[in-house]
Amino acid sequence: MLARGSMIILLLLSAPARPDFTGSLKAFVITQEPIEGGLLTAPEQSSLQMPLRLMWDQNLTGRVNFESHLQFTQVVSTESIGALRRATLRDPTYRFDDLDATLGDGSEKSLTLQNLDRFNVQIRLDQGDLTLGRQSIAFGNSRFVSPSDVFLPFDVRTLDQEYRRGVDAVRYQASIGDLSEIDVGFVMGASAQSQTSAAFLQARTNFQGQDYQITLIDYADQVLLGVGVEGSLGSSGYWAEVAATQGSADYLRASLGVDFALNAFSLVMVEYHYNGPGSEDPEGYLAAQEGVAFDKGGVYLLGRHYLAAGVQAQVNPLLSVSGQALMNLSDDSAFLSMATSYNASENTYIDVGYYHFLGDAVVTATDLEITQGSEYGIFPRSLYVSLRWYF
Repeated sequence: MLARGSMIILLLLSAPARPDFTGSLKAFVITQEPIEGGLLTAPEQSSLQMPLRLMWDQNLTGRVNFESHLQFTQVVSTESIGALRRATLRDPTYRFDDLDATLGDGSEKSLTLQNLDRFNVQIRLDQGDLTLGRQSIAFGNSRFVSPSDVFLPFDVRTLDQEYRRGVDAVRYQASIGDLSEIDVGFVMGASAQSQTSAAFLQARTNFQGQDYQITLIDYADQVLLGVGVEGSLGSSGYWAEVAATQGSADYLRASLGVDFALNAFSLVMVEYHYNGPGSEDPEGYLAAQEGVAFDKGGVYLLGRHYLAAGVQAQVNPLLSVSGQALMNLSDDSAFLSMATSYNASENTYIDVGYYHFLGDAVVTATDLEITQGSEYGIFPRSLYVSLRWYF
């Protein structure tokens, strides 16, 4: 992909169109309480994360557009960041090839990450749009956990969810009439091998005011068939989504939810999620994570049954507040988050947030396996303050 990318850059340099350079600089200051959970212990930790995203958008002709996002993230911590360093050594999921995840060697308590997150050409055809290269692909209509969403969905605990991680793909999207669309493509994993790549087809339509979708994804010797519907019931909205996967592992995932406005400035959402590849008991969490659902299927929840709720409110034109809760009904643990965002100036935002975790925090071990007491109880409570500037 990178070799093809250099050819595109040469094309861009000779293009008469004026490029559009934009980006953002963020600073997250995070403080975590110490962890004391049997075998799992960690001191109190504070860290600074500064992601700089540089975005280049250039129209080559009336029908061809180029997009590139390059991000550098500086991480500095009061304690060792060995776990983060080890995570960078993993193979890039659904990417044909990639830059090194780190820039330089760093140190025990600091690291610079780099991510070529977008690198694609968009071609507008008479009958649809063709996108070639690294891009963001998301499926499903659920608000918290989408059963059909395979390609690198966000874990609900992810702090910065503004840009979904890009994957390498060839994608064609076309409208069929005024209310229907077809979306088909191929996502390339390492060296475009069948075990690391995927093909997909999604069709969407609207009938009598309700939106329907059907999704078919072939990945890692698995075939996913998903169906979804969303619409309104009076003044409230609803959504339902089911995805059945068959292959080396057979499982079902489903989400059902509603949202409703408390007033003109606030919205409440509630969703139930069934996670077939998860475990009913914490003793099965370690084994569940070794399956293809977690490795290639976009699954990150460890339990079987979940209830999620969220509230969003616009206090005034400059200040918004939000809260979210995700409860694992299988082990009675929960993840709670609260955040406020203030628009300090035209391109500057100040955020304050808090993550709270409930559940059994004890981690035990035998000669055969390690067992955590619950899914969320092992994580430390944390407070963060962030500054976001867009240019």
